[in-house]
Order: sequence, then C-alpha cells, then structure tokens
Amino acid sequence: MQLKRFFPVLLGVVLFSLAVSSVLADPLVAGGVVNTGDQYSVTTINGTASAWINGTRVIRPANLQLQVQVTFVGPHNIIFKVVSGTFQIGNKPYAVDVGHWRGDYNRDTQTSTYQGPATAPDGRPAYFVIFSQDTRQTSTGTYMHSLSDFLGEYGALWHVDTTTFRTQII
Repeated sequence: MQLKRFFPVLLGVVLFSLAVSSVLADPLVAGGVVNTGDQYSVTTINGTASAWINGTRVIRPANLQLQVQVTFVGPHNIIFKVVSGTFQIGNKPYAVDVGHWRGDYNRDTQTSTYQGPATAPDGRPAYFVIFSQDTRQTSTGTYMHSLSDFLGEYGALWHVDTTTFRTQII
C-alpha cells in the first residue's frame, strides 16, 4: 500500500531531474558554467533574405557566421563581443565591423541579440540587429531561430530569417 503512494513521488523526482539536466546541457543556460573569455560560434544552417526591389520581391539565401567571446556573466544575462564574423545575402558579402559588434544573452527568456555595423557590397553603411530565440538544446550546442531587418545594398530593406546553431569553441 505504501509503495503505491511512494511511486508518484518517485516518478515526479525522476521526471524533474530529467527536465533540469536537459536544460543544463547548454552552457549558456546553465548557471555558473559560462566563464568570461569563453568563445562560441554561431553558424547558419538555413537562411533566406527577402526584399522589395523595384517593385519585385527578391529572395536570396542568407548566411551568417559569428564567433563571440563572453565578456560578462551575470545571474540573468551574459554579455559578449563579436570577435569575427561574416554575413552574406546571395553571393554578396557584407564586411562586418567586428570591433563594434556586441551582444547579450538573456538566461531567463533564452533569447539573444547580436548588433553592430557593417559595410554593404556597394559601400553603403549597414547596421544589423539580429534577434535569436533558442529552439532546441542538444549535447553539442543549441539551435536558434534568428530574425533581422536592415537596410542593405542600394537601400533595400532586407528581412532575414535564419536557423542557426550555437556551439562552444574548445
């Protein structure tokens, strides 16, 4: 009789520990695992960019590659700087000014923001603000859904939608 009462409690403890351990598999979510100086890469798995150019909707592949370094670790936020990066729409690269790119990861909402200036292929200045939401943690990193709207080459307003993967660089 006592075993019947104990079983739901035991089952609850096991399920809770599984839920907590899966969240703690990602270093950016786990408290105390991230250290100042740690580096992560953000790589595009799939991405598209779309814009209205001369009355026609244009869709091109988008590719974002960033390497970030943690500069501050707090209980709710992690601050980082971008140490290298590339961004392309179609075959046209944007020159990322990595010295001025910064970012923030919110541990509570599992969202991140990457922002900074770049130079469009036609020489015009561009400024990126990329919003990302963690979608799935794995044992090797985290999948994210990222969105950005920015003025790019020839003044076109591009909407960029990417699936990216964040992993720690060892």
